[in-house]
Amino acid sequence: MLFLSSRVLAQERVNDETPSLIGHSFRMMKTAGFWISRHPSPDAVIMTPDQIGQFNARLRTDIKLTKDIFTIVQDLKTESLLEDLEKTLSDIVAKNYYTDNGAMADEDFMDDVKRNMNLSGVVIGVAPRYGLVVHFAPQRFLPTNEGFYEEKNDYDFDQLQNSALDVGTPVAVVHTSSDGLWYYVMTDISDGWVEAKYIALGDVNQVREFAEGNDFAVVIRPKADIFMNESMTDYYDYVRMGMHLPLTGVDAGRVTVNVPVMDTDGTLAVKEAYMNAEDVNTGFLPFTARNIYKQALMMLNQPYGWGDMYGEQDCSRFLQMVFATVGIFLPRNSIDQAQVSDAAVDFDEKSDDTKIAAIAKSPAASTLLAMKGHIMLYLGTVNGKPYAIHDTTLSSIDRVIISDLSLGQGSPKGSLLRRITRTVTIE
Repeated sequence: MLFLSSRVLAQERVNDETPSLIGHSFRMMKTAGFWISRHPSPDAVIMTPDQIGQFNARLRTDIKLTKDIFTIVQDLKTESLLEDLEKTLSDIVAKNYYTDNGAMADEDFMDDVKRNMNLSGVVIGVAPRYGLVVHFAPQRFLPTNEGFYEEKNDYDFDQLQNSALDVGTPVAVVHTSSDGLWYYVMTDISDGWVEAKYIALGDVNQVREFAEGNDFAVVIRPKADIFMNESMTDYYDYVRMGMHLPLTGVDAGRVTVNVPVMDTDGTLAVKEAYMNAEDVNTGFLPFTARNIYKQALMMLNQPYGWGDMYGEQDCSRFLQMVFATVGIFLPRNSIDQAQVSDAAVDFDEKSDDTKIAAIAKSPAASTLLAMKGHIMLYLGTVNGKPYAIHDTTLSSIDRVIISDLSLGQGSPKGSLLRRITRTVTIE
């Protein structure tokens, strides 16, 4: 069964008011070939699979920007979990957000949410349960589908939306709501509340084998359909770029993969499913500038989705998706992505010319441009101007675009160039 949210469907907004070319970009910039032709070595391997494995391990174990959910039983401190849940609730209450009906969230509503969080039921020393996501699942800061907004009717920016999980995402379930309808889950890159109907629980070894098998198909399109029959007419769901599923066969024009489903008793089962061969790659792509350009430009003009709302992506998820196709698992949030490498340059109050010179020296296609609340991928320099691809809401653009760094000039926040605080090279 495919679950649909009537609230999201009713309030989804499609922005078609902004022009196709933005921020001094021009027609030929809209394909990967333009940038590939300007790169000094587009097919050179930036990092080998072993080096990528070391990079990912460093993020998990050394600087702890991501995590291994299968070792969380060793790391999870239930007292800390309770503190985190209480702090999240306290921070949200203090914001005085508007709800779906345009009124402030009242005390009675928040008391109901707090009771459903089952804070008294957090058990010290409990081992997590494990499962797999069976349908695209919003991940929330509180166990409710009620939207919370900084401004009335600002439906595209639900402040309770933390992230979203694709079909096949492994999760560690560390707590359950009082009504039993919500799980508090941890993934390798995000934590939050997910409706229990989206998660099938199974044995930890079953979940781990699904997630870490050697043969897998990596999604290389913005979205890839999953079908449950060989003729590919029985639609199940889609998965987004960078997600990988166990691969069991390759045939003309299609691949066979395993997908998790919920058995009749509510537990985890695994079934064969089918995907278009052109939507996936067998194993990760090599980490080259060519492949990063191709994957990033494939996302051009994809709609923005705050916290993955509407099944889309925000600025940091966009980068996470692109780099996942080569096996690099970046953190979920931009503030953490800005810390993934020691190969970084901090700008502080540097002049615009100093920033431009530093950015121009950075490796294109593997350098992130970070600022407060936003992050971008550096594409290269054209006529002395650095260009980036990024998923943005600036000036109500609300999609993935290519622009130079003058974008935003004259606005209250200022230009992208003025706001950039750091470059980070993934190496």
